[in-house]
Amino acid sequence: MNNSLFYGVTLLLFNYNCAEVNSQDIAANATVQDSVYVGPTHFSDDLVREDSLYTAIIRIDKQSEKEHLLSIQMNVKKNGYFVSPTEPGSFKGKFTIVLTEPQHLQTNGAIIETPFSKVDENEGFVKWVRQNTHYKQSLKVLSNENFEVYGYIQFTIEPRCTLEKIPFILSYVDGKLSVKMDGC
Repeated sequence: MNNSLFYGVTLLLFNYNCAEVNSQDIAANATVQDSVYVGPTHFSDDLVREDSLYTAIIRIDKQSEKEHLLSIQMNVKKNGYFVSPTEPGSFKGKFTIVLTEPQHLQTNGAIIETPFSKVDENEGFVKWVRQNTHYKQSLKVLSNENFEVYGYIQFTIEPRCTLEKIPFILSYVDGKLSVKMDGC
């Protein structure tokens, strides 16, 4: 009887420990009512930036030989919000993607936002992003040589009112485009 109990408890503890996932391997993404659900990411090549008001997850997916998709999942927390890239008004802190080296890599088309941001009539008729939102930007590789392109995402996060810059490097090596952290 004692051996059965011992093995049963050991089996339960083993299963419990196997079910745990290292917090560095995933980004726990909160869901907000009426937002896009985003589960944890298990891709080792995702770039994840955690902040008290947002989590940004950046990845690259190959579409064809010379076409890639830059995907950015912005998860807002604690009532954080920022200006949508689809806002027609002129704002210094609008969500933007900036890339250097246009001779190697260029954006192809407009940023796609899902779900679409809505004009907030209570906050000056501005398209504020107040829910988890996914951005996609098509990229076209213009070179056959290996290269690195520096870039960053920039936006002002409210209500803290700070200009955020998330630097990254797009590295093209032997026909594979990947994203990695730039700096700290």
